[in-house]
Amino acid sequence: MKKSFYLFRHGQTDMNLARRWQGRLIDAPLNPTGIRQAEALADALLPLRIQAVFTSPLLRAVQTAKIAAAKTGAPVFVDGGLIEGCFGEAEGKTLQEIHALFPELAARWENLDGDTLDTRFPNGESKREIQTRILRAMTRIAEMHPYERIGISSHSAAIRCTMLAFGQKYPQVPHGVPFRLEWDGKSFSGEQQ
Repeated sequence: MKKSFYLFRHGQTDMNLARRWQGRLIDAPLNPTGIRQAEALADALLPLRIQAVFTSPLLRAVQTAKIAAAKTGAPVFVDGGLIEGCFGEAEGKTLQEIHALFPELAARWENLDGDTLDTRFPNGESKREIQTRILRAMTRIAEMHPYERIGISSHSAAIRCTMLAFGQKYPQVPHGVPFRLEWDGKSFSGEQQ
């Protein structure tokens, strides 16, 4: 059965505002701007007729999922496979601090070419590991649940790494903007947004 998946990044947090990397170890809530972004996302999802929203277990993603789903009436399910990447020693730091501490790694992390997929910060996940984990979680969701139009509340790096599998390169992933992938019953495909 064909299914449409709509991946979206959670709304803004104070850590985002301070331009600090949260990763999976920092569980910050949405700030007032993030709540407004989630409400705007709900309006954008309404005509897509989302039937269910699956979310990362991190608070910012759960809050976004619940706000978005409330308007559509869709149930919300938490799935640990959708969690943000682990950035190890880069978590909690600003991009400027990360570039100062890990200049070569930071440049490779920002590079979206295929030969950089195994880049990782010390004690963190690689882009390939994030991509594999997210696609595995979405495949499980597609195979185990009857829904045909599914929202995925996740995170910037998780979405960016996932979309690389379909040749889509996003240096930035905006808050609350859905990215569409199609499930054909066996695998996912995506078209440039």
